[in-house]
Amino acid sequence: MKLRHKITHNFGLKLLSVVAACLIWLMVMDNNDQERTQIYRNVGVMIKNSDTITNANKTFSVLEGTEKVNVYVTARESVRKRLSAASFTVQADMEEYNEAIGSVPLQVSCSDPAVGQEDIHIQPSSLKISMEDKIEESFGIVPSIGGTAQKGYELGRAAILTGDTIKIAGPESLINIIGKVTVPVDITNLSESKTDSYTIRIQDKNGANMTENQMNNLELKTVSGAVLEKNQASVRLEVWKVYNDIELDVPLVGEPAEGYEVTEVSISPKTVNIAAKEEAFARLGDQLHVKNSVDISGASSNIEMQIDLTETLAEYTDLRLEEDTSPIVLINVRVDKIGTRTIDFPVSQIELLNPPADKRLVFTPTDQLPINIRASEEQLDALKTEDIQAAIDLSAYNRNGNYTIPVEIILPEGCELGEKVKIAVSMQDEEKEQEIELQMGE
Repeated sequence: MKLRHKITHNFGLKLLSVVAACLIWLMVMDNNDQERTQIYRNVGVMIKNSDTITNANKTFSVLEGTEKVNVYVTARESVRKRLSAASFTVQADMEEYNEAIGSVPLQVSCSDPAVGQEDIHIQPSSLKISMEDKIEESFGIVPSIGGTAQKGYELGRAAILTGDTIKIAGPESLINIIGKVTVPVDITNLSESKTDSYTIRIQDKNGANMTENQMNNLELKTVSGAVLEKNQASVRLEVWKVYNDIELDVPLVGEPAEGYEVTEVSISPKTVNIAAKEEAFARLGDQLHVKNSVDISGASSNIEMQIDLTETLAEYTDLRLEEDTSPIVLINVRVDKIGTRTIDFPVSQIELLNPPADKRLVFTPTDQLPINIRASEEQLDALKTEDIQAAIDLSAYNRNGNYTIPVEIILPEGCELGEKVKIAVSMQDEEKEQEIELQMGE
C-alpha cells in the first residue's frame, strides 16, 4: 500500500515532468543534427553508351576541368557523416549528347537512401566534350634507357616483344600532334637479363608528355590489333658481361722496300674492353683479330693509319665494345733501313761458364772481340757496348790444347748478329809458362 501510494501520489505532476524532459532532449538533439550543405570534391564522371559515338567512326575527348565534379549535398549531420565521394555516382549518357552546345548533361545518384535526388546538385552540371573524326596511325616505338647496370655489366640489347611499331587510335587533332613514342626502362644495378612490362610514354611534337586526360582519349594497339592493357609494352632486357683487356691483333701484309725492314709495330690502345654474352665471348678467344690489315708493300718509311673496329665487330653477334669506347685504333709501323756495324767487345767482359780448375787461359784476340751486328741505322747509332752480353761455355774443355769456341751473344731487341762469333783459346796447366799464338777461325 505504501509503495502504490508513493507511485500514485502527485502522478500527474510526475508525468508532466517526464514529458517535459523528453521534449527538452528532442530539442537539444534537433539543434545538434541540423541540416547543412556539404561539398564532396573530385567525383569522377562515368561515361555510358560511348558506342553511340564510336559506331559512327567518331571519337570524343573530355575537355579539361569537366572530367570530375563537385557534389553538393544538403542533409542532417547524422547523414552527412555516413557519406564520402564514393557514395555518389555521376554519369554522362552519350545518347543525350547535344551537338549544338557540345555537352552531355550529368546525372547523379547517392547510395544512401536517406539522400533524395532533390538534396543533391553538382558543379559542373554537364560534361564538355570535343567531337572529332577518329583516325588511326602507326608509330615507331623505342626503349628509352635510364640508369646504369651493375659494375662489370652492360645492357646488351633491349627488345620490345610486343613489336617496335604501335597503332594509336584517337581524335584526329590529338593524333596529329604526336611526336615520339617511347618505353622508359630503368636498368639501375641490373646484373642479369629479364622480361617485364613497362608503361608507354607518348610525347607531342614539342617534347611534352601527354597528360593523363589526353592518354585516356587514345587507344594503343599492336600491329596485329591487340589492345595494350594499361598502355604497357613487354620488353626483354639482355644484360652482357664486360671482359677487360682484350688484345688487338692487327695483321701486316706485303714486304717493305729492298734494304728496309719492319722494326716495330705499335697499337694504341693495345687492348680493349668487350661487352658480350658469355657464349659469344667464348667464340672470340683471347684476342680480337682486326679485319683491316696494314699494307707495308714497298714501304721505306714509317706508316701511320687509323683503323675503325666497327667493321671487325660487325662480324660478331652478341658482342661489342664497352660503352663510351672509341672504335678508332691508331697503328704505327716502324720501317727502318737495314744496316750493319761492328762493335769491339772487351774480351775481359766475356762471361766464362764452367771454367776448368788449375788451367791458364789465353784468348786471341786478347783485348777486343769484333762482333758484327745488323739493325736499323737508328738502332746502330744508339748501340753501346754495355747493351751487349757475351759468354762462352767451357764445360767440354778440360785438357790442355788450342780450341776455337763459339761465343753466345745476347743483343737488344731489333738487333741480330751479322755472322757467328768465335774466339781462340789456349789452355795450359797453371805452372807452365809459354807463349802461344792463337788465331781466330771459323
